[in-house]
Amino acid sequence: MTLFYNALFYSLKERHETFSALLVDENGVIVETFQKLPNNFQGNKIDLNGTFVYPGFVDTHTHSFEGGLYSRAADLGNCRCLEDVYKLLQEREPIDGIFVGYNFDENLISEKRFPAPEELDRIFPNAPCLIRRIDGHSVQINSKAKKEIEQWGKIPLPEVEVYRGDWNDHISRWFHRNISQEEIISAYQRAAELAILAGHTTVHTMVGDAKDDPLHYKLLQESKKKFSIEFVLYPQIFNIQKALELGAPRVGGCILADGSFGSGTAALSEPYINDPQNRGILYKSSQEWEKFILEAHENGLQVAIHCIGDAAIKQILSLYAQAQQQNPKNIHHQIIHSELITDDRVIDMMKEYHVAAVMQPVFDLLWGGEDKLYAHVIGKDRALQCNRFRSLLAKNVLVTGGSDWYVTEMNALKGIYGAVNHHNTTERIDPFAALSLYTINAARLINEDENVGMLTPGRKADLVCLDRDLLQNDDILSIKITRVVKAGKIIH
Repeated sequence: MTLFYNALFYSLKERHETFSALLVDENGVIVETFQKLPNNFQGNKIDLNGTFVYPGFVDTHTHSFEGGLYSRAADLGNCRCLEDVYKLLQEREPIDGIFVGYNFDENLISEKRFPAPEELDRIFPNAPCLIRRIDGHSVQINSKAKKEIEQWGKIPLPEVEVYRGDWNDHISRWFHRNISQEEIISAYQRAAELAILAGHTTVHTMVGDAKDDPLHYKLLQESKKKFSIEFVLYPQIFNIQKALELGAPRVGGCILADGSFGSGTAALSEPYINDPQNRGILYKSSQEWEKFILEAHENGLQVAIHCIGDAAIKQILSLYAQAQQQNPKNIHHQIIHSELITDDRVIDMMKEYHVAAVMQPVFDLLWGGEDKLYAHVIGKDRALQCNRFRSLLAKNVLVTGGSDWYVTEMNALKGIYGAVNHHNTTERIDPFAALSLYTINAARLINEDENVGMLTPGRKADLVCLDRDLLQNDDILSIKITRVVKAGKIIH
């Protein structure tokens, strides 16, 4: 038995329920909580030095393989001109022979564009190079990469300014299939290390090519004990039979109903204000989605689909509703991102049919506000209808918090700050509700709320210790993580 003491523990069972000591058994399960330190305890004791303790954070949407992999690539997020981009690319070692830049935003550099292939050719005439946009929905490559991709895929790539949509996915699949097994495991190790530093004990991660190949899903299943945190795996494929053969309880992830605002491919009911001829892209017909969703639902698989624009959300939600009407099941099908909701009836339907909104609060920090991306591409009025945390929670829709890492930093504290400080004051939520997105709500998403998500007897002792009280502090971004515990064992 291990006694954790000298801290203020928040159970999250009730809004203000706290205690001062926690007893954990040899299996890492909470046995008892105490208001006062028990007398004459003879087991192992760990002094938490007056910290504030909460359930370990859970990130419910990441691309951990890509995030771990791109931690070795050139981070282009602070570049302000193309010369900055070229300099950073040259300073980084290639990843299995490929020079890679990520987190690129053409709106932040003086030239307001991607590098041209011939410009990349001058720097890398004999090695493939690719640059991924911050949202992951656009990519640029040089001639060497183009030649190798065409040989690999046995189809010519079009001559376009930048690759989006299916071509973006095709190029990403080529890159990921070039990665060795050793580098794959190393990428997940780096992902786990970064997750722990940010207070996470569990991370949901997408694995697969968003078509029919689960890639290294089985390898990761077999390697799970190598990692200090728990990875919740999503076979990111359309092949239901393959998902069942893998023993997966869910299917999907960032299988795309639409694209992104930054790439002009998020599917909208009304046009983009900066491109009045464009309403984005619905990547598949409702008939194609219907076959996939109904088959998965009938087989008891939770479905997760990327939807950013209001048209995409409505398309997928209507099919989730159809599945539940035909055969009600206790499944929280996921609308990942749930960014733009212009019709309150959508929220009512999400509640009625038990659909979860798997959201990224940092998106509003990055792109919300009068002078930022949302306002520029969809207008100020629709920008106010993005990331509607309070509206969804007020109707008791299950909302969880994620990062979409590598797209944004895997950092639950920053996500909590983003939800508390939403640019639309009517959609802000309080710190307790924001913390719940990353704890008990995340546990409910995968029906694990009897095992994790709160600090009560019978649940795992997954803990994050902070130097200040998250629930009583306005300066959330300055709070420091002092210790992380997974199943009763200190991992940071």
